[in-house]
Amino acid sequence: MPPPCKPSCPLPSARPCCARAALCLALLAGAAAMASEQPPAQALRSDSGRFVAANAEFTLVHELGHLLIAELDLPVLGREEDAADQLGFISLFLSYGRQRDADFYAKLLDIADYWRLEWQREKPAEEEVYAWASHGLDAQRFYNLACLIYGSDPDQLEWVPKVTGLPVERALYCDQEYAQVRKALAWVEQQHGRAAGEPIRHRIQVIYEPPSLRLEDSQRLLEQIRRSGEVEAIAARASETYRLPRDLVLRLSSCGAPDAWYSRTGGELVLCYERLTYFQTLAAQLPRLRQLPQPALCQACR
Repeated sequence: MPPPCKPSCPLPSARPCCARAALCLALLAGAAAMASEQPPAQALRSDSGRFVAANAEFTLVHELGHLLIAELDLPVLGREEDAADQLGFISLFLSYGRQRDADFYAKLLDIADYWRLEWQREKPAEEEVYAWASHGLDAQRFYNLACLIYGSDPDQLEWVPKVTGLPVERALYCDQEYAQVRKALAWVEQQHGRAAGEPIRHRIQVIYEPPSLRLEDSQRLLEQIRRSGEVEAIAARASETYRLPRDLVLRLSSCGAPDAWYSRTGGELVLCYERLTYFQTLAAQLPRLRQLPQPALCQACR
């Protein structure tokens, strides 16, 4: 029997054992590091209802980004669509301490994965996003959101690049990208934010129109979203955070297409019930996106 393995390996006969022990320690250290980069189990769990709610929420905050740009007359450098993503996502979603919510990380992945599914989906010509369009390509929006998510808290979200496929060349600078956007939003809040104790003069009113009779799935999804209170919470956050120049409307309605928009003329943000049904259709593809490769076992340590 070889002598017991010592850290210093003083005897030649003990060196093979020590080599195995050193390898095992290295592998265990690597496994510990990998474990810190693993997403919470809850984040990888597919949930159709949560996916629909998270992306309905993101759609609303994106359109609220357009609303704020128009109503507050904000200067925009670059594409307004990118600015609306940043303004809505960070100001009205990431900045409210929701990291404590049990489903927070899962919701982040749900939103990023919506754009990954849109990017990978074969589209008819009328639905294609072209390089000349005002919107970014679906793949660009996916990576931009993945970067903002990771950059918002790199220490706690080390697993995001692995799960999303965000390349290290981009991930290295995501904290700087996030800080840059936060700085811009701090200016917006300083210029247009409501001071503590200042009365709220104008609000965003939420209106639910009855869904079309042919949208039975929408009725069920609508009831789920109404129970969550998220639509009202988003409207309240925008009303309480910013000094809006007039009363505005957030309307959920049947539109005949899975769409959403903000009308500056009418001062109205519309989210179509058909979009909720479309989110549910995409959610069926989630399980294949949430599979991570399993680490190899250490044979020498068995």
